[in-house]
Amino acid sequence: MNYESEKQLGRVRGVRAWVIGVLAALATGALLFLGSGLQTVPALTWLAAVPVFFVAPLLRARTAGVVAFAGWALGLTNLARYLLEDLELPVVALGFLVALAAVFALTVLFFRALVVRRHPVVAAFAAPALWAVLDYLIATFSPHGAFTSLAYTQAGVAPVNQVVSLTGPWGLSFLLLLPAAVIAARRLVLVGMLVLVAAGTCLYGVARLGHTAEAQPVKIAVLSAEGADDARWPDAGGPAILERYRPLIVNAAEAGAHIVLLPEKMIDVRTTELPKLSRQLQTLATSNNIELVAGLTVLGDGDHNRALIFHPDASTPTSYDKHHLIPGLEPYTPGDHLATYDDWGLLICKDLDFPPLARQYGKLGTGLLLVPALDFVDDGWLHSRMAILRGIENGIPIARDGSKGRLTLTDANGRVIAETTAPADAPATLIGELRPGIDRTVYTAWGDWFAWLCGLVALAGVVLLSRRGGRGSIRHGQLRGLPVADLPAGDVAGDDAGDHHGPGATGVAGSREAAGRGDGVHRAERGQRHDRPREPGGVRPVAPGTADASRQHGP
Repeated sequence: MNYESEKQLGRVRGVRAWVIGVLAALATGALLFLGSGLQTVPALTWLAAVPVFFVAPLLRARTAGVVAFAGWALGLTNLARYLLEDLELPVVALGFLVALAAVFALTVLFFRALVVRRHPVVAAFAAPALWAVLDYLIATFSPHGAFTSLAYTQAGVAPVNQVVSLTGPWGLSFLLLLPAAVIAARRLVLVGMLVLVAAGTCLYGVARLGHTAEAQPVKIAVLSAEGADDARWPDAGGPAILERYRPLIVNAAEAGAHIVLLPEKMIDVRTTELPKLSRQLQTLATSNNIELVAGLTVLGDGDHNRALIFHPDASTPTSYDKHHLIPGLEPYTPGDHLATYDDWGLLICKDLDFPPLARQYGKLGTGLLLVPALDFVDDGWLHSRMAILRGIENGIPIARDGSKGRLTLTDANGRVIAETTAPADAPATLIGELRPGIDRTVYTAWGDWFAWLCGLVALAGVVLLSRRGGRGSIRHGQLRGLPVADLPAGDVAGDDAGDHHGPGATGVAGSREAAGRGDGVHRAERGQRHDRPREPGGVRPVAPGTADASRQHGP
């Protein structure tokens, strides 16, 4: 084959690689688009990473990285309209989605590097571990907490979701990438291990779901009557909003509700006017013999997003200020303390995006979380499911008032006891019973131990990649134990030219001949040469007596 023919063959192989990569990216993007976001098809989330993981070892590192990034970025476009239109964030906010796609690409490249260096078993566990630990780091340092975690896609899938009571959301993050890594590693023994992991996860979930709290049930009413009026008190629409809630509160009390939960930021009130509004709310609590939970925006002296429990005995209201505020939308002073009454606790909306905050209530033995919230219509389902996971993690029932979204009552195992949609322009009432009482969990006691374990597993993979000359590692373009005839040349393997340590499709670094640098031959078996692509593997023996025979050495 002449030089031009060899070049043409390389182009065909390159085009074929990109075709495979594009198809994998499109498949991953479509599966992720449908399997994540504001509404999900949970089964598809498990499959989303499979196409890209499967083809990654067959592609050059650069190609695999581009394919992984493109596929994940395509899938995350399901959040673009939400960020730009619902939250009205600047276009630069899409950079966060780009960063998430880069995290996925890094995970895929980590997996690929381990596989081509012949560590497929390690790769099958280290790559999902890296994904889980990066998910943990994002949740720790991002102002949006764990909002972007894939774990929420499984919030309604019992018994699988019960694993978070052991591991936190990081366990689900790990599990969601494990099937893709196992399939792409192409080892039968790993399939058996995957079956064992799946069976163990489900058996644990079934056992935990079989446990029912023995506490006496308490009837809770969750109300929403949001409107477009200016909510300021008392010189604008604040009084009208209170009047909308008054009959709903009375009806809920007559229906036997002991706790009545109202939304977040239902009325804006200045500090100087807060006592007058508080007296009216206190009167509603006392006259109806209920615990009344109301969310207010308190302006002046720092401004706060505040929740208050008004007690029927007219004792001092229990007060809580929201800890985690929406960047750019809530210019308030964050709270710095928890708030409990009896064994109930208060959180507000976005606070539930942050696992450590809910865990603090679990450590206090809180038996019920009351959560005023305010959704953005489209995100009601997602935010209500985030609340479900916080409840499962710590074994705490949760009542959540997501006005303009979802009103939910969920038990300590995350089962939805009652739920309804809260329209933006019409009243909604949800009444049901929860059994207060904490079901203590490993996650509450040990915290993010699983994320740290994943960090150690990922670190072990990094150590393997850093080793040179060990069995199964690449050294000068050779893979121990595999004849060079079985190894593709650089263009076929798909690795960068001249990179003696960059792996190819089956674990060999590709290379091209370079003028002035010797003959460019990488020998895995002495006396063989890469100069006839038509031979198997692109090599043939060098016969004794030929011009190159003087360069042969003993076996």
